[in-house]
Amino acid sequence: MKPSRKLLLKDSRAALWTIQLAVDAVADSIRQLKLLRNQVHSGHRTALTTLRMARHHSLTDGDLSQVESSVGRFARFADWPSTMRARSRQEHLERPLSDAESREVARLAGAALTLAAGMLDVGERLDVWYGSLAVTAAAVARSALPKVSCERHRRRADKLMLRLDQLASNSLIAWAFAASGKDRPAPVRTLH
Repeated sequence: MKPSRKLLLKDSRAALWTIQLAVDAVADSIRQLKLLRNQVHSGHRTALTTLRMARHHSLTDGDLSQVESSVGRFARFADWPSTMRARSRQEHLERPLSDAESREVARLAGAALTLAAGMLDVGERLDVWYGSLAVTAAAVARSALPKVSCERHRRRADKLMLRLDQLASNSLIAWAFAASGKDRPAPVRTLH
């Protein structure tokens, strides 16, 4: 039994809505990832500034050794240049510290280092999460496209697929399509 025209129109409209939602998900992923990345980078920079300030104080030998050991491990992990790895003298911070104050400044350095490392991890996780969402949303849009049967819906779907292709080439998420082994979504038909 052949589906009725009304049912075909309903199915076509539903497929078009699916494509629209998928495109919206990719666009939102890019916006959110850009915003969150900026926040993560800002937090990372602030943590490194705090770390630099703390580690250049006149710490006791034991506290200094502990801080520099932690910095050295992280510097190798994060592939810091030697200028960032080296502890330099900063006269404006030089003053005698009590043992308790030295421990507190060393703890500050440790907390800042932990935050800096955490921000790198958060940034990588955000990339993976949003990249995965974009690739999956594009696959959903591609799978819904053949079900758009109404000509008017089809024109709108083609425009959405072109938009999806543009979004997928955005540098924030283009890597996710390459990493997934899937090409960026390409429209089945052109608008011309």
